[in-house]
Amino acid sequence: MFKTTDQAGSGAQQHWLPNRRAYTATQNALTQRANWLAASFVVIITVWRLQALAESDVDLFFDEAQYWFWAKDPAFGYFSKPPLLAWLIGLSTWLLGDTEFAIRAVSPVCYAITALFAGMTGGRLYGGTAAAWTAAIVATLPGVSVSATIASTDVPLLMCWAIALYCWVRYSEDGGWWWVGLGFALGAGLMAKYAMIYFLLGLCVAFVLIGRSRSIWLRPGAWGALLLAVLLFLPNVWWNWANDFVSFGHTAENANWQGLQLKFHKMGEFVGGQFGVFGPILLIAFMIAVGNWRRLDDSARMLCALALPVLLLMTVQSLVSRAHANWAAVAYVSASIFVVGWLLQQRRSLWLKLTVGLQVAVCGAVLLGPSVAPSTGTDPWHRQRGWTDLGKQVDVLMKRFPDAVLVPTDRKLAAELMFYVEPKLPDMVKWNPDRYIGDHYELISDMASLTGRKALIVGRSGSVKAVVAHFDRFEELGTLGRERPTRPTETYRAVLAKGFRGLD
Repeated sequence: MFKTTDQAGSGAQQHWLPNRRAYTATQNALTQRANWLAASFVVIITVWRLQALAESDVDLFFDEAQYWFWAKDPAFGYFSKPPLLAWLIGLSTWLLGDTEFAIRAVSPVCYAITALFAGMTGGRLYGGTAAAWTAAIVATLPGVSVSATIASTDVPLLMCWAIALYCWVRYSEDGGWWWVGLGFALGAGLMAKYAMIYFLLGLCVAFVLIGRSRSIWLRPGAWGALLLAVLLFLPNVWWNWANDFVSFGHTAENANWQGLQLKFHKMGEFVGGQFGVFGPILLIAFMIAVGNWRRLDDSARMLCALALPVLLLMTVQSLVSRAHANWAAVAYVSASIFVVGWLLQQRRSLWLKLTVGLQVAVCGAVLLGPSVAPSTGTDPWHRQRGWTDLGKQVDVLMKRFPDAVLVPTDRKLAAELMFYVEPKLPDMVKWNPDRYIGDHYELISDMASLTGRKALIVGRSGSVKAVVAHFDRFEELGTLGRERPTRPTETYRAVLAKGFRGLD
C-alpha cells in the first residue's frame, strides 16, 4: 500500500522509458550496488566502534553495571526496565566473558541491525539510493554514536522499532506472513522498553490521517500481530504482578506529572537536545518537510505518524515535568527514512553528504574522546572513571573480613562494586532503612539477613553515619578514594559493623 515509485532515484523517468524491462534491470542493479555500499559502510562503522570499545579504559557507568547484574539473574523483568537488554548482555558475556567490552559490544551490533533494517525500509519506499543513504545516516546519527558506546535499553528498543517498521511496510504492500515478524518485533520491543508502545500510537495516528491505511486493519494478520505482541509481553506483565508492579510504577514515577507547573526552560533544553540527538541538518530538513504536509504522499505521512506523536508527547512532557533528550529517540528511525526520501526528491543530496560527513566526524570524536579528554582538563566521562581502583580497595577489605556482608549505601555504589570487586558478585545487602523499594538492589535485599553478621559498610561519610547507628559497635577501616583525572577525588568511608539491632 505504501510503496511508491523510485522517487529517490529515477522515478520520474518511469513514465517515458521505452523499455520497462531494461529500466527495471538497471534499477535492480543500482539497488543492489546501493545495498552493498550501505552494508559495507555499516560494517566498517560497527567494526570501528567495536575496536574502540575493546581498547577503551573507561569503566562502566552505574546503569551499565546494573544491567550486567540483572543479566546474572535471568528473569522476565527487573525493577526499572523490561528484560531484553539484560538477556542480550547475558548472551554476550557468556560468549566473551564478564568484561566492559562484552557488556557494551551489544550496542554496536544492535545499531548495525537497526541501520540495515531502516535502510531496507527506505529502499522499499524510496528506492535503492534512499536505502544506502538511510542506512548510513541511521548508523551515524549523533545520538546513536553516543549510545553505541554504552549499554542502554534504547539500543534493543531502536532495533526492534526498525524491524517492526520494515515488517509493517512489507505487510502493507505484500500481506503474507510479514505480520509474524511485526508481532515478534512489537513484542520484543515491549520487552526492551515500554516506549515501544509509541509504535502502536503511531499506527493509530496513521489510521486517522491516512484513509487508505485503514484497509490494512481489515486483514486478520494485523490483529494477529497485535495478539502475538501481547503474548510475548505477558511474561513481563506476570513478573510485574508478582512484584507489586514495580516496573510499571517506576515508569509512571519517571513521568512525574504531579501538579501543573509549566517549565519552559526545561522544554527549551529538551528541544535543543534534539539537535544533538538527530543532528541540526536533519532536524531542520525534517521541520521544513513536515511544513509541506499537503504535498506529502502516503508513505511520507505514515513515517511522520510514527515520529511526530513521540516528539510532541515528549515536548509536552518536558514542559510539565522533565524529559531526557533520548526519550524521543525512537522517532528518528522513521524520521531519518522520511528526511532522506524528501531530500532526494528535492534533489538536495548535498545535504545528505554534509550530514554523513558531519556525523562520521562526531562518531570519531565520541570514539577517540575518552583517551583525549583527560589531557584537555574537561572530561565528559568523569562519572565512569576510577571505579576499577575503588573496587580493588574494597576487595582488599573483603579479603580481610571474608565473613562480612558488603553493605553499600546507594544504588550507584552497589552497582559498581558488584562488578569491580573481585570475585564479582560479592555477598551484598543494599542499605534501605525506610523499606521503600527504590531500585532493584533494594527489591532483592533482605535487611533482616544482617542480624548476627558482620557488615562491611561503604558509602559517603554522612550516609555511613546513619547506618552505623543501627549497630551495637563498629570499627573504622579508613577512607577510600575514587580518583578522576579532571575532578577532585571522591572519598568514601569504610566501616566494619557488628550487632545489627534492626530498623525499629
